Amino acid sequence: MTETTSKPSGMRPWVRVLLVASLTANLAVAGLAVGAAIRVGGDRHEKARPPMPLGAQLYRALPREDKDLLRKRDRETREERTARRMAETAELDAALRAVPFDPERVSDFVIRDAVRQDTFERDMRQAWMGRIVAMSDEDRAAYADRLQELMQGHDHHDGPPSKAPPKPADP
Repeated sequence: MTETTSKPSGMRPWVRVLLVASLTANLAVAGLAVGAAIRVGGDRHEKARPPMPLGAQLYRALPREDKDLLRKRDRETREERTARRMAETAELDAALRAVPFDPERVSDFVIRDAVRQDTFERDMRQAWMGRIVAMSDEDRAAYADRLQELMQGHDHHDGPPSKAPPKPADP
C-alpha cells in the first residue's frame, strides 16, 4: 500500500495574511487615487458651486456687530422657528395627501409662505440699509472691500477669496 502524504504547501499562514493585508492596502490607495483624480479632473466649471446669493454676501460682509443687530431683528427664536417649520411641513403634507386633492389649499399654503418670506426679506433689507447709512465713510469703504473679496472668491472657486486687484497708481 502506498501511503499518500499531503504535500505541504510552500506558503506559510503568516505570509498569506501579509499578502492579503498588502493587497487590501494597495486597493485602498488605488481607490483614493482614483477618487482624487475624478474629483480634481474634468471640467471644473461644470462642478463649481453656484455663487452665493447677493443677500447672503451683503450680510456676510457686514461687521459682526451689525450682523448681530440684524439677527436680533428676527423675532422668532430657533425653537419657535423649528416648531413653525414642523407645523408647516405637516400642513403641506396633509394638503398634498388629501383625497380628494384640493389645489386651492396647496396654493394658499404656498402664497402664505411667499408672503411671510417677502415680509422677512423686506424687513431685513430695511434694517441692512439702516446699518449702511449709519456707517462712516471709512467703515462703508471697508465693508465694500470685504464684499468685493467675497464676490471675487465665489467667482474662482479655487480656495479662499482672493484679494482685490491693486488699484493703479495715479499719474
